[in-house]
Amino acid sequence: MKRTIVAASLLAVLLLAVSGCASVPDPSSIPPETTVADLSQNGQEALDDNNFKAAEVYYQLIIDRYGSDPKALTSAEFEIAHMRIKNKEWADAKIRLEAIIARYESTGGAGLPPEFLVLAKNDLKKVPAIVEAPAADETPAQ
Repeated sequence: MKRTIVAASLLAVLLLAVSGCASVPDPSSIPPETTVADLSQNGQEALDDNNFKAAEVYYQLIIDRYGSDPKALTSAEFEIAHMRIKNKEWADAKIRLEAIIARYESTGGAGLPPEFLVLAKNDLKKVPAIVEAPAADETPAQ
């Protein structure tokens, strides 16, 4: 009985260790004909597995390969910004979210998927106020 419990415990630990070693794809190994939908699906599956590095590879590939399509670009950029929010990488998230919102406010913004504007604004509200220190050559007001 003790052997069974010990063996089961060791197996459980081993399975957890192996599942924690999520792989990150090499972008050059992903076929160039992979569609935006397939890359996005792969990115979402990686996110579901909490494999943010792999998800970013897929979303960055969308930007690199299909960045001339404003809808694909906006969707992929939002997903990366949202990952930054989840990881509390506030400064980078803020820059990305503000760029997405600005795209909607520019010419052609009306043709973009409206859900990403709402999502970007909601995520931007989660970013804490970032207080910047004065530059070294500035003296504080007295």
